[in-house]
Amino acid sequence: MTGDMDPNEHGENQYNDPTIPPFAKVLTWKDISKRVEARNYWHYKQQQDRGNARYHHFVAPLYGEIGDAKNEIKHHRLACNYNSSNANARNDFGLALLRQGKLDRAEKEIAEALLINPDHGLALNNMAAVLARKGKFSKAQSYCEKAIQLNPNDAMAHRNLAKILDTLGNTRDAVKHNQIAIQLGPGKHGVTHHPDTMTFRNLARQLVARGQTVEGKATAHYDQYRALAYKKNVLPNSQKTVELLQRTKTKA
Repeated sequence: MTGDMDPNEHGENQYNDPTIPPFAKVLTWKDISKRVEARNYWHYKQQQDRGNARYHHFVAPLYGEIGDAKNEIKHHRLACNYNSSNANARNDFGLALLRQGKLDRAEKEIAEALLINPDHGLALNNMAAVLARKGKFSKAQSYCEKAIQLNPNDAMAHRNLAKILDTLGNTRDAVKHNQIAIQLGPGKHGVTHHPDTMTFRNLARQLVARGQTVEGKATAHYDQYRALAYKKNVLPNSQKTVELLQRTKTKA
């Protein structure tokens, strides 16, 4: 990412907020300042109306971004308490719990979201992720398949399903869904994130495992992964790429 400012270049953190990381590769200081302003704004709104679920819902992820898990969970919980019928709030609460490894609680909250809205695409994907983490792969697969049935262009669902199928030993269909995810490309904002990057790696490894290294363009996919992941010595179809890809296969 371009435009990052090294805080050491201009002295101390001008926002004087101990909750802001001293330096983050993924956020520019302009990004951080916007988050500080947003957090302060929602705190102000909460003081005016402490029972407004929306305010708690909006401020919770701002705490999550700075690693304040306690306040993130607190505000997600309050958002659900003040509006128990909001599927989005339930889903986001469950996702926060999933990120913290609290799988049973995460499953409970996401299940509540799906009771409210059975066709909630993000909740279906998140439930699949929770179940996969718990080793319930066949059940997780069914949630991914429903998400795809509802929205065939859901790249996240295709990526998740590919991982599950790969774990279950079905590399043929895993390849198919990773290829679909790549064709769909990044999300609506056009920004390539870590899951997009890893899809190229996973697809390359699966193609090699199936003996489709050349016709499946496994090396090209692995080169793309290395480029997106900012790996050094990215040379298209290089011997280095072939060696790395073979190592990836042996680790699978």
